[in-house]
Amino acid sequence: MSTTLQPQPNPPCPKCQCKNTRKRGKRRNRLRTFQLFECPECLHRFTNRPDKHLTYPLRTVLNAISTFNLGNSLTDTQRIMRRNAHVEIPARTLQDWLQTYRPLCTYHRLRIAASRLYTPEGIVRTLELEHRQVYRFQLHRAKLDLLLNNPEHSVFAPLRDYFHQIETNFPHNLFTEAEHRSSNFPAELAPRVERKENHATRMAALVPTSFNNRQRHETLQRFMLINDSVTVAVEIPIYLTTTDLAYYRHHKFALDFEAEVVTGHIDFLQIRNGHLHILDYKPDARKETHAHVQLTIYALALARRTGLPLKLFKCAWFDEKDYFEFYPLTGVSGLRRREVRQILRQTG
Repeated sequence: MSTTLQPQPNPPCPKCQCKNTRKRGKRRNRLRTFQLFECPECLHRFTNRPDKHLTYPLRTVLNAISTFNLGNSLTDTQRIMRRNAHVEIPARTLQDWLQTYRPLCTYHRLRIAASRLYTPEGIVRTLELEHRQVYRFQLHRAKLDLLLNNPEHSVFAPLRDYFHQIETNFPHNLFTEAEHRSSNFPAELAPRVERKENHATRMAALVPTSFNNRQRHETLQRFMLINDSVTVAVEIPIYLTTTDLAYYRHHKFALDFEAEVVTGHIDFLQIRNGHLHILDYKPDARKETHAHVQLTIYALALARRTGLPLKLFKCAWFDEKDYFEFYPLTGVSGLRRREVRQILRQTG
């Protein structure tokens, strides 16, 4: 994740779309204070908070749901929120939140089975990585076990070894010494990108817009890792070497760039529908011009580190409105387009 902390601009007017809005007072309820804005064109006063009708801050709601889905009981969730957030949440309110967000929090289908495997304290493994800046690699151990036990996904078993290597025997020095990073690596690639509807956009829409980019990344990563049914890890470090590039060229891949080492960190890794999905959250995704290069490098690197064929990978970048997906194989294969389509059809 590479983000820059920038001041958030005032939101546009929801009535006339004027962008020159200004701050104009505040509104208070029992627990919170909202910033109000005024439009100089139509004089409409508004707040841009999507949770303005909630008694509790949306951050509190999301944290409570995540705390429960780590495997804690309702009573334990209340106690933890009382200790950490200093709020008293009635059991009925907590149950209402769980029911309201149930369609998004698909992890409820795995929660009972996962709770038998790990305690709430051990279900997510977290490792802080000093890679020029601090990256928080997180692995949902129970979700990985349950998904890999599915015969459809057993082919992805090498992921377990790779995750273990990150903690035990990994070239972390590359991430402070390497010249190139995937987020800005210059390469000309042209995969076939399609806009699709996806669960990830609805999850992203939950994250408060008042957060800066880094806060949004971290909040969304944590929420998806704990509450959806397919995200197994976030902030996964990967690297692609000149030896890897030589390997791909030997196997007729069309890679017209060169580098000693390219490093990066995958925002989200999902296992679903027989594929590994590499996702990157990009604010204003529709205007993104480099994500397909960055994600292709992620896929090439992870395929080499795990020994998995590239045809099993899908990549996508998204925000709360758009989700753009592609097969990385379509951008680097030296085969004819018809032959590539045939290979991808064989993988489902």
